[in-house]
Amino acid sequence: MFFKYNKYKTSFFTRVNLIEFYYFILSIFLILIVSIPPFRSLNSISASLKGYYYVNYIDLGFIKRGLIGTIFKLLRLSDNLTPSLLVLTSHLFFSILFCITFWIFTRSCFKDWKVKEKIPFYTLFTLSPVLFFRLGYDIGRMDLICLVLSLFTIIFTISNSYSFAKKSIFISISISLQLLIHEASLLFYVPLIIGLLFYKYRNVSYKKLLKKIPIFSLPLIIGFLLLVFGRYEPGREELGIYLTNISKELETSMNVELIHTLKDSFDHSLFLLTPKSLLGGSYLITLYYCFILYIVFKFMKLPLYLKLSVFSPLILSFIARDDTRFLAASTICCNLLMIISAKESKLDFPKFFGLLTYIFLITIFLLGPWGIGSYDPLPLLKHYNFN
Repeated sequence: MFFKYNKYKTSFFTRVNLIEFYYFILSIFLILIVSIPPFRSLNSISASLKGYYYVNYIDLGFIKRGLIGTIFKLLRLSDNLTPSLLVLTSHLFFSILFCITFWIFTRSCFKDWKVKEKIPFYTLFTLSPVLFFRLGYDIGRMDLICLVLSLFTIIFTISNSYSFAKKSIFISISISLQLLIHEASLLFYVPLIIGLLFYKYRNVSYKKLLKKIPIFSLPLIIGFLLLVFGRYEPGREELGIYLTNISKELETSMNVELIHTLKDSFDHSLFLLTPKSLLGGSYLITLYYCFILYIVFKFMKLPLYLKLSVFSPLILSFIARDDTRFLAASTICCNLLMIISAKESKLDFPKFFGLLTYIFLITIFLLGPWGIGSYDPLPLLKHYNFN
């Protein structure tokens, strides 16, 4: 009898210790189900995104968004796979890498929490329409790679094993790489990272902080060079010829991204921006966003500047039409901030978590991943192929 009791007790604690693993498996499932056939056809991968994996500094000179294509060309990956397979393979690699890193990080941050307190937050993360479900759905976008780099940078920044100087250097390199991948990354997760660095070293003297400013000259220089020289000067027609010679799949790629100036983007987007589109283009999306913000501002004891950093992706709505995408990035910042606050013992447990909250989260989840713009805020299953 005593043996059986101990066996049951051991089994129970084994399940408890594996709770993050169970959520990890579910997260992987959510990523795969919206990424690969038969639930998703290769033809549904956006043609406009495939060019990111082929434009490079070797053939086209210094251009914006050319780092990934350059790396892939040097590794000869683009020579051995069709554009669709190359994009999907890369997407799955970075999605799974994010998933593994996310749950390892989350486990370390919630290690002192009781299981009954972990489960609501873990469920919130897993059923989020902007995390695993949307990252799996939005195949090929550079946002995922920038998110992976940002997550590594956040982990490095909150670690107690490195000096302020080493962390500053690491952050400077991370920001620079993200700028070369996609210049919009400057407003995605970078404000959160910079705010986190100052939070961790809030007691450091201003004199010491000023000495570290030159470390951040690298991303400033890269940002300036991208702004001045990042456009593909020969024009849309020449770019189209280059990409079409590689594959017919790339015929419509990068027509706007590498040709338009910042002013062109601003003039086009500002005219179409409305309060509704700024908040996702759907009342359901806005409702969920407000729910997440309520948790951030009500139950987190972090400084106000860190909480305000989650709004930085919304600024991009003034220069691009991908309003729902930017709201999704803002929501991801909120989720990351919850995890960080748990690590810093600055997160309170919301007592309203209960049956109604779970029903709400499941309902939002079943609506599907968020789209890109206010013209298509909840794409749901339109790209799935069940035939």
